[in-house]
Amino acid sequence: MHADSCAIFSLNFNTALYDSNVMGLFEGNISIVRERFPGIHDRIAGAADDGSIEVVETREGDFVPAVARDGKRLFVHSRFDPRKEAGRLIGEIRAEAFDLFIVFGFGFGYHVEELLAGMCPDSIMLVIEKSPLMLGKALACRDLRRALGDGRLLLLLDPEEDAIADALRGKSSRRSSLILHRGSFQAEPDYYGNLQEIARSYLSTKEVNIATLAKFEKIWASNIARNIGDFMSAPGANIFFGAFRGVPAIVAAAGPSLHRSIEFIRQNRDRAVIVVVDTSYKILIKQGIVPHFCIVVDPQAVNARYFEGSAPGGTVLIADPTVHPSVFRLFRGRVAMTGVAFQLMKWIERLSGDKGEITHGGSVSTNAYDFAKRLGASPVVFVGQDLAFTGGYAHARGSYLDEQVHLRTGRTYTAEMFNRFQLAALPKISVKGIGGATVHTNQKMMIFLSWFEKRRDSELVNATGAGALIPGVKHTAADELSLPAPAVDIEARIDELFGNASVDASPDSGSRLLKRIGLIREEVDSLIPAIERAVGFSESLMSLMRDGKRGRGDGGAQGKVDYLLKKLAETDRAIESKKNAKDMISFTMQRVVHTITEGHDIDEEDAGMGEKELIAKRSRYLYRGILDGAKFNARILAKMAAIIGRS
Repeated sequence: MHADSCAIFSLNFNTALYDSNVMGLFEGNISIVRERFPGIHDRIAGAADDGSIEVVETREGDFVPAVARDGKRLFVHSRFDPRKEAGRLIGEIRAEAFDLFIVFGFGFGYHVEELLAGMCPDSIMLVIEKSPLMLGKALACRDLRRALGDGRLLLLLDPEEDAIADALRGKSSRRSSLILHRGSFQAEPDYYGNLQEIARSYLSTKEVNIATLAKFEKIWASNIARNIGDFMSAPGANIFFGAFRGVPAIVAAAGPSLHRSIEFIRQNRDRAVIVVVDTSYKILIKQGIVPHFCIVVDPQAVNARYFEGSAPGGTVLIADPTVHPSVFRLFRGRVAMTGVAFQLMKWIERLSGDKGEITHGGSVSTNAYDFAKRLGASPVVFVGQDLAFTGGYAHARGSYLDEQVHLRTGRTYTAEMFNRFQLAALPKISVKGIGGATVHTNQKMMIFLSWFEKRRDSELVNATGAGALIPGVKHTAADELSLPAPAVDIEARIDELFGNASVDASPDSGSRLLKRIGLIREEVDSLIPAIERAVGFSESLMSLMRDGKRGRGDGGAQGKVDYLLKKLAETDRAIESKKNAKDMISFTMQRVVHTITEGHDIDEEDAGMGEKELIAKRSRYLYRGILDGAKFNARILAKMAAIIGRS
């Protein structure tokens, strides 16, 4: 086969410009693609050869693609020895240390074949290629049947972000290695660089999710129970929804550059609705600027400290029902509540009255942005939204968190040392900054950056003084913005809406809530003994699986297994029948559910377990989680009933 026959090969099946050797290779490869990746097959079949990829034959008889880049001829693989080059690339990776490989760029697949040869049998490789033409020419010029037919290989062709998430679903607990194929990256640096960030963001989001659930799921439920009295008595945040259409809003986050925007906020206090987050609230108050709204959503007690020493003022606190109860004791002003974000706890809002939903994106600044949008505000102008370690700092100077840094530091452990620790706590990521230079951020902040990018909001303006550039968002310096005088008196409108607000709860909402709580408590109490027995059954099942693996099982082992599975099925039916209790228990064991459904290991030893033993262990983990959730809910339901009874 000659290089020119590969180069002129047309992927349009209606054009017959090929030789028999090329067609034989292509048909052998494409038949596997047709079977394993039908969507990719159709896209290759529809790709026309526009001459953008040239195929060159090496001295050893291999074929490599070349593309034009910046007026130069760029070889995607070594033009001399692509196999040796692939060996060097993969040789730098300890394949046995990972079981998930995400490869950016297929090219002609030399590195893919090399990695498949060194991977463990239970490892997975996800390869993402941008160009249908590149993949089609690879199929025409190389025998890739073994690689394409390997069940460990997953292949995506110029996928949407959701397709990447689908491909990685259930794999976030695997030990992952991200491999950027150098030649593919040089040909399409922006594309593959962005894909790498998307994959890294997805994997880190899953890690953040499981950590967040482990830390907060019971705190959320407990705080909702303890805040039930305030929730019932306060108006909903929805009394303000749509009330400021066409009025600009300034959302002040607490990034390190916030101090640069203080004068901008001060000058526009009467021209825009000022929305702050709990972290930035005191900073503005100390500057003599009274925000119109302050958003608080974090359930931790430390967030209540933002309001210590606050005096009654004009700010309306927009509080999530999961915040720490001391928020309502320390904030001395008007309060409106948002709705219950968790579907499994929505019954509380249905019985006590709609409060208004606000979208959560993992950061309080996402809530503040969404609240401003629900006001009808336009444009929404962000300040202090650095999403980067501006000047080596994580938060604005003067915030409560910044004050805590100085309280914890001294002569031998300075504030600068503390901030360096913060910067290094997660892997550092370099991104393009607002001023054009590179700035440092991390995986956590990249999640929020991606969230705002996905809004694709033409009415969002980032006037932050420094930090990370958010792709797709308009960036304008604050001193270049001129906000028109609004048609309404913002303060007077807020006073009017709050003064006329009535709590939606009906007069008998308290008694209806007490009745529902009593029903759930009865169901939970009746389930606890059955769940305790199920834990014992699952432990026995795990023991049988372990003994069977070690060859110590007796002849009646299968009968015992069948009996235990029958008993566990009976427990499942009992739990399923208690709809109200099931939802409450599920809410406080999301970490357990997430761990199992996403395929996370429960312990380090899981990697060495057989499939049946691992299933049994996860069964025990599940029933222990259900039991823990049931006992926890029995306590918080009693607390909730006591609070409502005193109201």
